[in-house]
Amino acid sequence: MFRFDADIEWLRVRTTLRKIRALVFGKRHDYQRTRSPGTEERWRLIQSRIAGTQSLLDVGCNLGRLTALAAEMGLFAIGVEANWAALSGARRKYKANPGVAFMRFIVTPESVTVLPVCDVVLCLSVYHQWHHNFGQQGAQQILYTLGTKARQFLFFEPASQRSKYGPVPPDYNDRDERSIVDYNLGMLGRLFCREKVEFVAATPASHSEKVRFLFSIQMTLKRLQANDGVRPKPQQILQ
Repeated sequence: MFRFDADIEWLRVRTTLRKIRALVFGKRHDYQRTRSPGTEERWRLIQSRIAGTQSLLDVGCNLGRLTALAAEMGLFAIGVEANWAALSGARRKYKANPGVAFMRFIVTPESVTVLPVCDVVLCLSVYHQWHHNFGQQGAQQILYTLGTKARQFLFFEPASQRSKYGPVPPDYNDRDERSIVDYNLGMLGRLFCREKVEFVAATPASHSEKVRFLFSIQMTLKRLQANDGVRPKPQQILQ
């Protein structure tokens, strides 16, 4: 009788774990499925702007699709991701691809400084997580530092729904393209005041966010002097 009761209890636990796994990872898979057309469109837009570059750093690479596409283009591509499940999936799927590498890395305002310098840096659909975890100043510190890691281009895509940013969200109107674009152009312009900041396009996102907005920051030669004290620090910009 005891063994039978134990088996029943194990079945209940296993069923509960499956439900939890489906709830957590099902959303991730659903997001990736619905985001697939947007991912291909983002890469088309990015690829058209980075001719002649040789290396790419994809920060928050998730399942690694954009990192792999960069490698297929001939770039040496590095994807960094905090989520073990997503990282393992990327490694399995693209292990045969030459010129691509994935590593687990948790981005913080302190740790971001050790990331390598590349011609192109991608910061796509991850900024809102930093904003939620570290606040506006911490998130902008990370983004500013990523700018110092980009020799030629930094591509930035923020979430377009304020609820994703935590208790103190950005000051724009949800689902209002002009409001979202103007806010991010202003923020990027303050952080990268000597660089060419451009709104590229809106691309398909998910069920909860119809589109997200892609921006590019083209780094100038002056950016290469970022450590000589010419550029203001984010703390000064935010004051």
